[in-house]
Amino acid sequence: MKNFSLLSAIIVTVTGFTIFTGAPETAEAEIAAAPLVVAELFTSQSCSSCPPAEALFSDLAERDDLLTMEWHVDYWDTLVHGGSKWKDPYSDKAFTKRQRNYNQSLRGTRGVYTPQAIINGRVEGVGNSRSEVSDLVKDAKTLPVSVKIENETVTIGANETEVEILFVRLLEKHQTNVKGGENKGRKLHGKNIVLSADILGTTRSTLTRFDLPSVDTGETCAVLVQSLSGEVGPILGAAKCG
Repeated sequence: MKNFSLLSAIIVTVTGFTIFTGAPETAEAEIAAAPLVVAELFTSQSCSSCPPAEALFSDLAERDDLLTMEWHVDYWDTLVHGGSKWKDPYSDKAFTKRQRNYNQSLRGTRGVYTPQAIINGRVEGVGNSRSEVSDLVKDAKTLPVSVKIENETVTIGANETEVEILFVRLLEKHQTNVKGGENKGRKLHGKNIVLSADILGTTRSTLTRFDLPSVDTGETCAVLVQSLSGEVGPILGAAKCG
């Protein structure tokens, strides 16, 4: 290991973020954080198979070692079932695009299905299968890039390849009375529903800090460090807000 004890940190500040080059080892040590597994669920309130998956992910959301996120896709919004349809209030075409990109990377097809679980951006499985999701989470490897959120900033540790930093705004929980589609008449619940995902920037450096946007009451957030390989690459680091 190289000895940086005699080096001073060189700091370059750019709007919204700070890059540290030649930082001391102590700076790296300061951002050490408990490792997380990122469990993403692609779901829809119009999908009759999805409520059990959302219930499973609501249970998983209580674990300190997991970061769960519900991405509500839009391709169910126009489908008629039993003479009616339901537009998921949390659906977004950008979330559908994220799922299609994952499937192209992981399954070699842009075809999609719900509910789908994706773990650390590396493996996928059926989102309402407790045993399958449990196995995928258990077998997940530790994310290699350290991420720490503190005082409205996020500090990203050393990374060997160029990465994208995503700020994900999350609704802590919801309760929705569904009035159409396959789940008509049901009251659905969920946690950590994605409201938006914005790119804070890209970096390939020893240490980088970004200022974080604010969130509203009832919301929380997360930061993902994602490889830029392909349309959407593996997740290399993550942290929860709060």
